[in-house]
Amino acid sequence: MTLSKPVAQADLHRWFQAPSSELGALFKRAHQVTERHFDRSIHIYIPGDRFPAISVTGTSCELNCQHCKGQFLKQMHAITRPPHLLSFAKTLAAHGGIGCLISGGCDAQGQVPLLPFLPTLAEIKKTTRLFLNVHTGLLSADSAQQLAETGIDCASVDIVGNDDTIHQIYGLPNRSTVDYANTLAALTRARIPTAPHVCVGLHFGRLAGELSALELIGSTMNPGILVIIALMSGPNASTPHLTSPAGHDIARVCALARIMFPECEIALGCMRPRGSARREMERLAIAAGITRLVLPTQATIDYLREQRYTVTVDKSCCVVPAVK
Repeated sequence: MTLSKPVAQADLHRWFQAPSSELGALFKRAHQVTERHFDRSIHIYIPGDRFPAISVTGTSCELNCQHCKGQFLKQMHAITRPPHLLSFAKTLAAHGGIGCLISGGCDAQGQVPLLPFLPTLAEIKKTTRLFLNVHTGLLSADSAQQLAETGIDCASVDIVGNDDTIHQIYGLPNRSTVDYANTLAALTRARIPTAPHVCVGLHFGRLAGELSALELIGSTMNPGILVIIALMSGPNASTPHLTSPAGHDIARVCALARIMFPECEIALGCMRPRGSARREMERLAIAAGITRLVLPTQATIDYLREQRYTVTVDKSCCVVPAVK
C-alpha cells in the first residue's frame, strides 16, 4: 500500500470513525494530495447506447442479495446465449459503439457464470475494437487465467472488507474477505487490468468494512483506477428498507482512498444514491479528490466550470482510459 506520508494507519482509522463535523482535516489533506498528483481536471463519464451493460444471466441471480434483489439486472440487456452476445457486439461495433459491460447475476458461490462466454469474449476482441469491461464476481486462479486469455480490457470486481456484510447482505455464509483478496490476487497474477469497486454503506447503509476493503486492495495491488459506489435505497430503489449512506460518508471513503492511493484515478461511479442530496454528495466527492465522475447533475458540471476545472466528457464507462 502506498500511503501519503506522514499519514499513519491510526489516522486513517480515526478519520474513518470520526463524526462528520471533524472531517475538514481529512478533506483538506485529500485535496492537497490531489493537487500534488493531478492537474485541475475532472473526466465526466456518460455511458449510454455506445457503452451498454449486458447481463449474461438475464434477470436471474441465485443470491438475490439484500442490496439489489436482482433489480439492477433488469436495467441491462439480457443476453444469455454466446451466439447472441457475439451478434450484439458486432452490431454495436458497426454502429460506433465504444464497448460494453459484461455482467450478470451470481451463482450460489458468488461467481458470475462467465465460462460459457469466454470463447465469445475472445472472438469479440479479435474481430472488433470494443472495450470489454467484465464484472467477474469471485474468481479462482484458473478462472482468472482463462479470462485473461480472452484479451478483455478490464475486470471490475467489488471488494468487501467485512465478513458480516458478506454473510448478511450477499448471503454467502461460506465466504469471507479472504475470498475477495484471493480474487484480486488472481486477477493481478493473470495480468488483467482491474478496477476494484468499494461500495459505501453496503452494510445496511452504515459504514463497516470500507476502510478494510481499501486496505485489502492496497495489500494486494497498486490500482490504476479505483471506483467508489454507494448503496442505493429509497422508494424507487431495490432496497427501500435500507438507508443510503450520507454524502459526507461517501466523500469520506473517497478521501481515504485518495490519501492511500495518491496517484490512482478515483471515480465516483454510477451506482450511488439519487435524489435531492445528490448535488452536495458530488461536490463533497470532488473536494475529497475524485478525478472521474459518472452521470453528474448539470449543477455539478456548472460548478466545476465555475471553479475553473477542465471538464472532459466521455460517452463510456468510467474504467475506460480518459480521452485527453
